Amino acid sequence: MEKENSVQRDRERKVVEIVRHFLLAFRTFRQIYGEYRKGSLCFSGLAKLVDDRGQSILFALKEDCHSLFRRNETGVSEKEQIFDLTVGTLFHMAMKMREDLYQLEFYGPKVSRLSEKKEGLQEKGSLIPQFQGLLSRARSSLKEGMEEMDLLLMGVQPQFQNLLREYRENGLLVRFFLEEKELLREVWGERALETLLDPIYGADSAHPDRLAGESYFQSAFYSRASQSFSRALEKNPADEELQFMHQLSQGMEQFYSFAPLPALKSFEKCLSLAVKGDVLERYRESIYNVCRRIEQEFPGRRKNDLNRDLTKRTRALQRQLDKMIPPCPTPSPSPLPRLGERDGVRGRE
Repeated sequence: MEKENSVQRDRERKVVEIVRHFLLAFRTFRQIYGEYRKGSLCFSGLAKLVDDRGQSILFALKEDCHSLFRRNETGVSEKEQIFDLTVGTLFHMAMKMREDLYQLEFYGPKVSRLSEKKEGLQEKGSLIPQFQGLLSRARSSLKEGMEEMDLLLMGVQPQFQNLLREYRENGLLVRFFLEEKELLREVWGERALETLLDPIYGADSAHPDRLAGESYFQSAFYSRASQSFSRALEKNPADEELQFMHQLSQGMEQFYSFAPLPALKSFEKCLSLAVKGDVLERYRESIYNVCRRIEQEFPGRRKNDLNRDLTKRTRALQRQLDKMIPPCPTPSPSPLPRLGERDGVRGRE
């Protein structure tokens, strides 16, 4: 199971990279196309979009797509295959435009200077007119390539949006959309987030924030998880599972902010909710481990100990958990970092 989860997480990360590179490629080409139409495009200006050193956006996008959709054909949908072909076509179109622009920028001026000179006309023979013909065709080819690539990129947008439906449960992707709103606006306009998410999730408008919250929680970004669950609750306030995850995220964030009492109060609220057994079972160890850690960090064994109330609360929570979800015969709790190591858990995927 752990291996399957790891494979799934790796695929989800690769999908996010593909989406990110596609949006960057779209934005970069629109900038380049604008420069071309103004007559200010230079060869070096194409390097960010496409190059021959494997450091450009389109190269990264092509490699990402080939790696996920072509080299591993198991479970690859027809939509993904078509998108892979589209990206490959865009890359090779851009490479051809790159060669055309190189000829025009570096060979064009030399041919012009040579053609203006009167001396050596016999030695030049018919080469200069041939060079001029090649440059003329390169100019036409560049114009045609720019227009075709513009049309293809505009045409692939609906296909791309349709492809995103296949990743509706990818919490990392939803996180990316929420964190990169400006990039989305540059590609799809002011209502970009709604344009992408509404066709995918329809009436279940709370689901994207739920997915983002679960992904943030798994990555130990508890504050962001809490914010995501809070947004989801604004759309679906009666959902007790969302309430559970919101309180759980707050509790974890409070624990790592050296606030054990508020953390325990948040966990108590979690256990007061009527959630399905599998939800409680999934996060049982998280709560249980924090209770154990609070006992270790804040011992309160004597009657006059200031932390005695913490100890009582942690033991009561553990007993309640055992009653609701009996522990496994051979428990293997996931280790929690010490309080001073909080930053070490950030950013886990």
